[in-house]
Amino acid sequence: MIYECHGHIILDANSYQNSISRHETNVDEAFIRRNLQACQDHGVIFYRDGGDKHMASVFARKVAHEYGIDYRTPAYIIHKNGYYGHMFGRGFDNLAEYRQLVRVAGVLGADFIKLTASGFIRYSDGGVTGPPTCDEFSEMVKIAHGEGFAVMVHANGADNIKRALDAGADSIEHGFYMDRAACLIMAQTGAVWVPTIATVANLIGIGHEHDSVLRQVYEGHQSALVEANALGVTIACGSDAGAQRVYQGQGACDEQHILSALGINTAPGNLRISEVFRRQ
Repeated sequence: MIYECHGHIILDANSYQNSISRHETNVDEAFIRRNLQACQDHGVIFYRDGGDKHMASVFARKVAHEYGIDYRTPAYIIHKNGYYGHMFGRGFDNLAEYRQLVRVAGVLGADFIKLTASGFIRYSDGGVTGPPTCDEFSEMVKIAHGEGFAVMVHANGADNIKRALDAGADSIEHGFYMDRAACLIMAQTGAVWVPTIATVANLIGIGHEHDSVLRQVYEGHQSALVEANALGVTIACGSDAGAQRVYQGQGACDEQHILSALGINTAPGNLRISEVFRRQ
C-alpha cells in the first residue's frame, strides 16, 4: 500500500505549461483518468492533491474511488497576491477576499486549505524564491481552522517554516532548509512533515539543473530528515507527483524508497494525514 501525501494530478511530470494548457478550457478527463490509473498500477491507495486552478483535482476527487483511491484536495492554493501560489491557485488582497476564497473552496468540496509561506527552491544557487511569509498568515490559518479545515502549508527556508508552525500549520510541505529549531517546533506541535525529496533526487544527473547544487540540497534534506526523525517529527510520504521527472504513481514509490533507506517509518505520518486532512 502506497500513500501519496502530496501530488498534483493535473501534471504530467514533463512540462508544467503543457499540463496546465491541456485543462484551460475544460478538465481533460481522459488525462486525469490515465494519471489515476498509473497511481492504481503502482499500488497508491491514498492521494492528497496540492490543488490547481483548473479544477482538475476536484474532478479527480469525484472519480478516484473507481480506482480504489481515497482522494483529498484543497481545490486550489490560496495565496496573497504578490506571493507564491499563482501557478496552482487564487490570490487575494485582503482578509475579506481570503475568507471568500475559503468559503468557495468549501463549496467546491475541498477537504482542507492549502496556503503558501514561501516560494520554491532556486536550483541555480540553492536559494528560495519569493518574499517571506506574509503578515496576515497567522490570521489566515485561524480562519481556515475556524471553518473546520486543516491547513497544508508550502514552506521552504527555516524562518518561513517556523512562522508557519507558530501560526498553527497542520503540515509542512517540502520544508527544504529545515533546521533543528524548526524540527523541535514540529515535534512539539505534532505538525506533519511531507518532504517531497524525490523532486530533487529525480533531477540529479539528467542535465536539467546544476548537479552540484542539486546534490547539496539533496544531502542537506536527507540530513534534516534523519535529525527530524530522531527528534520525533512525524514524517509522511509525499513526492510532489507531477513535478519534473516525478511521475504519477512511481513518484510515491520513489519517495517511499528514499525515506525507508534513511530509516524513516512514514506509516504514522501517512495515517495522521489521512485522519486530519478531511473537513471536520
